[in-house]
Amino acid sequence: MAGAVLFLFFHVPRSATPVPAEATLGVPDKPIRITSYNILHNRRGRDAVIHQIRLTKPDFVLLEELDGDDLREMSKQLGMDYQFYYPSENLDGEHATWGNAILARHPLYDARSIPNPGGGSFGVWAWSVIDNKKFMIACVHLSATWNANPKHIAESSNNRYKEITNLKKAWKALNKPPIIVGGDFNQLPIGNNYTEMTTGFTDALKELKQDDATFIDGVLRTRIDYFLTSPQWTATDGAVVITDASDHRPIWIEAKAAPSPTTTP
Repeated sequence: MAGAVLFLFFHVPRSATPVPAEATLGVPDKPIRITSYNILHNRRGRDAVIHQIRLTKPDFVLLEELDGDDLREMSKQLGMDYQFYYPSENLDGEHATWGNAILARHPLYDARSIPNPGGGSFGVWAWSVIDNKKFMIACVHLSATWNANPKHIAESSNNRYKEITNLKKAWKALNKPPIIVGGDFNQLPIGNNYTEMTTGFTDALKELKQDDATFIDGVLRTRIDYFLTSPQWTATDGAVVITDASDHRPIWIEAKAAPSPTTTP
């Protein structure tokens, strides 16, 4: 059926739609645009959030803190025929009614919660195929630090480290296919966790010198939302969008195949 929709309900771990057998591993011939946005449950207005996303003209949209009930309507208004959603168990427990989603103009295949052996879903990923090239898109919302208690700070940082390393282990188990990971990492661009995030991946917005603050709360202004690209990709454009439609600002990139390495005779 044209415009088939991939929905993930609360107790279904994955989509059963397999990647087409004829697709080959690689990056599409034309650039793709991806937007990531922690939308704060649309508390400041769904229309304003949708307007900001539309301005970025994305092929793929990654949403964090999306209430499950909003998935269908937002997908419809954004013209995204393919969706995949799973609750944020790492942040709100096994009965969470909000979570992370990938919305797309292109088909999504074999979509699922990102493997996390310790339990508690922290994000979703899926394959997509454009120009007969298959690649992966991932949306994450890592564990948050809620207060200044030293024990909590250490525990939440350790949880993020486990989530980051579990994602990378699962990606390596798939033989490191082309992937773009976006979302709310709840991590400042310093320290061991950031080093782990950017080992083997590129912080695309930093590479583009578009690393403005992405989270605004009163006087607090920090960068905790990122795009990480695998070596097969290069980001050619992107930005942090200045808006107050959520407590986070949307981020976007345009990415294409990285140049082939040159060899010296």
